[in-house]
Amino acid sequence: MLDAQQLCAGVRQDLVDVEERIKGNSWLAELEAGRLSTGALRAFAGEQHQVIPSDLRSFEVLTQRFVDEPAQSYLASMAAGERVALQALGAFATAVGLDSSARQDYEPVPGCQVYPSYVARLARDGTPAEVAGAFLVNLDAWGSCCARMADALPSTYQLTAQDCAFVAHFAAPTTELERISLEVIDAGLGQGVDPANIARAARLLQAYELLFWDSLPR
Repeated sequence: MLDAQQLCAGVRQDLVDVEERIKGNSWLAELEAGRLSTGALRAFAGEQHQVIPSDLRSFEVLTQRFVDEPAQSYLASMAAGERVALQALGAFATAVGLDSSARQDYEPVPGCQVYPSYVARLARDGTPAEVAGAFLVNLDAWGSCCARMADALPSTYQLTAQDCAFVAHFAAPTTELERISLEVIDAGLGQGVDPANIARAARLLQAYELLFWDSLPR
């Protein structure tokens, strides 16, 4: 029987072109060159102020739907990570000039919000194995983008380490997360979850990640 390691390796191989397009997006290239306006950084913060609370609620829903291990520990860990990110996001938003009033007034871009909308759909209809598979594949791309932002922002936009804690959080190593993700996927496969459904969830989430970067205001 196909195991999680083999399944995810195959999915990653199938999505290499999408991941390369994510990593090669021009928004990040412009940021690294110092050519993005602070307005573009405010837009990134504004979009994330929509994404992170939505993803947090999605994982909270999932922890209520699935209470057996290893799914419960995985989902609780993902929810905890979103809480840490949300706390750090405020400092980043303030540093780029998006105060609390501006956050409330910010109008999100549709293309940037498809990602959390799909996560919410997974929270309602998906299995832990689909969620774990989608995020296991996606977090490599998202994490590498955040790592580039964490490296570039202090030098090109004079932000402090505290200001950049939000992106640094997602740039951190994910070894333990990968381990438990594979456990969740293996458990799902053992319970009869269709590998095609896991692969589809990963493909869609990765596509919506690309759409996020392509849709960000300049």
